[in-house]
Amino acid sequence: MREIKPLGYILGLPLRVFLNQVAIEFRNREIELTFEQFVMLRMINSNSEIIQQDIANHMQKDKSLIVRQMNGLIEKRYVVRQTNLEDKRKKNLILTPKGTEMMNQISKLTIEVSNKLLSGVDDSDIRVFHKVLNKIHENGGSSEEFLSGKSN
Repeated sequence: MREIKPLGYILGLPLRVFLNQVAIEFRNREIELTFEQFVMLRMINSNSEIIQQDIANHMQKDKSLIVRQMNGLIEKRYVVRQTNLEDKRKKNLILTPKGTEMMNQISKLTIEVSNKLLSGVDDSDIRVFHKVLNKIHENGGSSEEFLSGKSN
């Protein structure tokens, strides 16, 4: 009987390939951000009430690490901290126009990399792949759908 490789191994290799391809494109286009910082920009763009703790929770990262990465985004003028009107202790994170432009540029880049890596893969196979990933996410305890079924 053939040995089945562990799930972490099966998922990890293509993720590393994708992240390596994105890193190459970042260097080629002189983008001085990490993929994680791009993810943060997307999160901030999708939620005008988001705070650093929300990002740390979602990414399952230590808050101090998120603070350092966020400070880098603020220094590059992609993000600003704004006092929350309802709770003055909280600081909402808001994209600047420069941050929105960078996020849009990187979104297009990641779609290009995704399309390149998925070249030759049938749409039906991609739907099955998304279904499997959603099931893994669900089995891990999440109630929200992980993927919409659309390929990006």
